[in-house]
Amino acid sequence: MFVAGIDGGGTHTRLEMRDEENHLLRRLEFGPFNINSIGAEAFRALLEEVFSTCGGLRDCGALCVGAAGISNPRMGEILEETLEAHHFSGRWKLCGDQEIALRGAMDAPGVALIAGTGSICFGKNTSGETARTGGYGHLIDDGGSGYALGRDVLSLAVRQLDGRSPGTAMRCAVYDCLGISSPAELIAFVYSPQTDKSAIARLSALALELAAAGDEQAQEILDWEAEELCRLTRAVQNRLGLRGCPIALLGGLLTQENVYRRLTVKKLAALGTPVAPAHDALWGAAQMAWELTAR
Repeated sequence: MFVAGIDGGGTHTRLEMRDEENHLLRRLEFGPFNINSIGAEAFRALLEEVFSTCGGLRDCGALCVGAAGISNPRMGEILEETLEAHHFSGRWKLCGDQEIALRGAMDAPGVALIAGTGSICFGKNTSGETARTGGYGHLIDDGGSGYALGRDVLSLAVRQLDGRSPGTAMRCAVYDCLGISSPAELIAFVYSPQTDKSAIARLSALALELAAAGDEQAQEILDWEAEELCRLTRAVQNRLGLRGCPIALLGGLLTQENVYRRLTVKKLAALGTPVAPAHDALWGAAQMAWELTAR
């Protein structure tokens, strides 16, 4: 008997298999998982590839799948259909990627704060109650994320361009980064169909670089967005009675050493103790699968 955990991401899918004693068997990586990005048929084909690589699922006692895009009902439907086709008879769970991230981050009650291209906060208390804030997408949410920082960078650049904000540092940095020299080219980049949220998020690096060099306007961007991350965290803590709890920092912006991480850690100290995750999200998915067998 084995158990399996899946961490389904936008760019890749990771699988961890463990034996019945909860010992690691192997980890494998596959293509993109998010059904909203790749479509139903590609998602079904991915599941077929993953489960076939496992050698089938007749001997699988439990499976936990953590992924973005689970609000799409087709994800659960296709997953269930594929499990049945592979003669799976164990327990299984489909949950958001924030849940496996928290399980991987800590054993104790606490909060996982994730800031990468997007942002989300998820917590669990001693009673097993959970709460989430954020994660509603870049068009209406994702405060404190790489996308939000990149958007703020572009906003400051155009304000400097027409004199609404003093200085030229951010405008020059954006022009240099994009290899452009005119407002028309900037507009073309922002509204091009090829410019996705990741492309905007990559401009967050300019805010970090200028802030580290002492640019006050860049520092103001980081300060505002770090406050957004605190708001996400505070709301989860208030709903679950978790003030003062450990706060695991996840996502590219908060796991790498930079001026934004340092600022966020300083602000979060008033809410709890920022900590590095004990394990990654894939570990959390596999651990949750193994825990299903103990029920």
